[in-house]
Amino acid sequence: MKRSLPALVLLVLALGSLPAPAANAAVGLPPTVPGVRHFDPGVGEFILAAHVRVLADTGEAATVARTLAADLSRGGRPAAVSAGPAASGDIVVRVADSGPAEAESYRIDIGANMTVTARTRQGATHATQTLLQWFSQTTTVPAGAVIDRPDFAERGLMLDVGRKFLSVGWIKQRIREMAYYRMNLLHLHLSDHYGFRLASTSHPEITSPQHYTRAELAEIISYADTYGIEVVPEIGFPGHMNAILAPHPELVLHPATTSPIDVATDSLLAGTAEGRIDLSNPAARPLIEDLLREFVPLFPGRYFHLGGDEYVTDYSRYPQLAAAAHDRLGPDAVPQDLVADTVNGAGDIVASYGKTARLWNDGIPRGARLSVDESIVVEHWTAGNGLLPWVGNDNGPEQLADQGRLLNNSAFTPTYWASGGYAAPMNTPPHLLYAWDPGLFVNGTRLRQDQRERLLGSKLHVWCDDPTVMTEEQMVSPVRERLPVMAQQLWAGTGGAAYPEFVARVRMLGTPSV
Repeated sequence: MKRSLPALVLLVLALGSLPAPAANAAVGLPPTVPGVRHFDPGVGEFILAAHVRVLADTGEAATVARTLAADLSRGGRPAAVSAGPAASGDIVVRVADSGPAEAESYRIDIGANMTVTARTRQGATHATQTLLQWFSQTTTVPAGAVIDRPDFAERGLMLDVGRKFLSVGWIKQRIREMAYYRMNLLHLHLSDHYGFRLASTSHPEITSPQHYTRAELAEIISYADTYGIEVVPEIGFPGHMNAILAPHPELVLHPATTSPIDVATDSLLAGTAEGRIDLSNPAARPLIEDLLREFVPLFPGRYFHLGGDEYVTDYSRYPQLAAAAHDRLGPDAVPQDLVADTVNGAGDIVASYGKTARLWNDGIPRGARLSVDESIVVEHWTAGNGLLPWVGNDNGPEQLADQGRLLNNSAFTPTYWASGGYAAPMNTPPHLLYAWDPGLFVNGTRLRQDQRERLLGSKLHVWCDDPTVMTEEQMVSPVRERLPVMAQQLWAGTGGAAYPEFVARVRMLGTPSV
């Protein structure tokens, strides 16, 4: 996890500058999380049939209809996909150009029967989750028309399975809950200090005893896709490679000089020193490239995350990096250029498979003369350089947006939650996450109005710095407290509702099961 000293005060101060939230509740409808944006009431009501028929054409609509029928049946209301004209109490699913134009938007027309219309399978899936939330409370819904859409394109959850192995069943249950709240991005942090969680054939020596088989990965990806959720894998480098480098000690980056402060800092950061690969070693990049060529094709989504965070802050301690930069990139090159060149090479491999690379923002090395490819999506978690993510603005959001980069606001405060370790006491309470908004970055800045289209969204980040502190069962409750808050923030804002009112609404809806 990205490390830092506590400074929630900055968040509290910044909250005073938040814009007025958009209304997101539809009066007369059963409450949902997130709340739907717009409801035009009609005359009459819809009453769900005792044995529900879900009607759909073939193709994507039929896929959504089958999932909805299965979810209704699992929730105690018998349902089946059927054909023919719609009757009272039926649900119709349509994926067609007649749906609302905005990405992931949907329309629900409510009368004697109920019709869901969206332009994409993802939009139709979101609509069905709204229906499931309604029917968890009542079988009668007032007539009218709902039109709904999200504010942000990315509404995600990150799981640190590199430090703590989380079972396939646990991950699938989180996917089901994400879908219930209309979220769409699952980021799997697959390698770090305590494990490399993929079964490697190119380098089997790095595979941890607890790992996901190819079949288990396919199961996770397929289940996520059923609910319109994209899986973003991360294999981090050139730092946080402890598990990868454990069988390759010859590739570990060692400083020419050290100090008690350096030793103490590396100890605090849970073995970061042993996880830095020596980019001056000719065998370093081939190892990274082997892993990318093996694993990028296994994930069908649009993205592959390269990590990039917390490599080196004081390059003067590593003269071998400067020498290698001069040899490979020319006499004017600085050691940071070696990092940028490695990132660009990795990004090229990702692009060769038709995908886009992602990177933590400190993976763009400060002081480099070589530019990191601007097509790489930047996850902005820190404003500083080291232990103070709230202080500074190097590679800040405005600067990155002006370079044409797309951003995810992965602010340490308040989007991070740690199950254990030194950072756990700094976890942001759910009510402060509820008071935040996704346009506020970790140092209290916001993008200018002309830059805001560069902000894709945000995620709840679940880190496991000390994997022994909590079991995966013990982690469920704090994640469930925060996930619907993040979903509401990213869909339409909090709508001015008090936090206790929101919590009561979440509890009213219950929790879906796999």
